[in-house]
Amino acid sequence: MIQDNSESLRTDHNFAPLVKDITDVEVVVAPVFTVLGTAKAALAGSAIQLAAQDCFWEPEGAYTGEISPKMLTNVGCSHVIIGHSERRQFFGETDETVNKKLKAALAGNLTTIFCIGETLTERESESTFGK
Repeated sequence: MIQDNSESLRTDHNFAPLVKDITDVEVVVAPVFTVLGTAKAALAGSAIQLAAQDCFWEPEGAYTGEISPKMLTNVGCSHVIIGHSERRQFFGETDETVNKKLKAALAGNLTTIFCIGETLTERESESTFGK
């Protein structure tokens, strides 16, 4: 996981040339919130899109520490990841809160990467889609 601006710059500068010729799929990176601005600058001129790792469903208000879709688009994000299994497991996110985030992200014109939310145990046992 990229932890700081200098690491983000190095990673993005090293990664961009590796995927410059890929045209049949979108290439998206999702660094931690604190380096989104740096990552956007480092990716300038490349086809790589920027994603946030999460967002909040309210457009504004006193929600300390939460990041709205508008904030994400203002920093240059085109995508957001929603529904991480660890968000569900460790932060108590529910289908209802994930749905609110999904609706807010779509209303904010963010392309959404929607995670099913399976745990590692569920994934390893292949129980998410049934056997």
